[in-house]
Amino acid sequence: MTASKDGASFTNISVEEHFRVAQSNHGGQYVGTEEISTAANALIGRSARLTEALKAAAINVGRKPVETRDLAAIKEVESRATGGNTESGGSITAVANEAVASNKKIGKEDENKIHLGDIFAEIDMKITRDRSVTSEDAEAVVQAELTQPPYNHVIPGGVAECVTAAYRLNRSPSL
Repeated sequence: MTASKDGASFTNISVEEHFRVAQSNHGGQYVGTEEISTAANALIGRSARLTEALKAAAINVGRKPVETRDLAAIKEVESRATGGNTESGGSITAVANEAVASNKKIGKEDENKIHLGDIFAEIDMKITRDRSVTSEDAEAVVQAELTQPPYNHVIPGGVAECVTAAYRLNRSPSL
């Protein structure tokens, strides 16, 4: 619990990873507000499908250079959306793979690297089959992103977080 300079107190309660309720007490009256994470917020008004989760990630972290863990998550999403081969030259996975290789050659200059938003720009033409996100999809994509060294966390607002948010919106559309 924290207090503001006018004497009001605030309590944040984590309901789910992507949904938070904040309550404030000002003069004995409670006022509640609800906040949704950037991943879930980017999905509001969209169908909670696998490709829509990728689009939400592009909205959230589109200026982030493509890395190996992004590639792993993208490959898992595309494989699950299409039910097929992600290695063909026209796939989002193939484009992401080329982006990772190119970014490794560039070094540390972020402005010259290929960003997630760049590779997701043509997602509707690259992934022509899609389906709603399931809990199994969310778990697999999170696992794919987590298993890439040197990190042991998902990217805030990234692919795994957006797929998880899409699943949670499918499960509870009232969020």
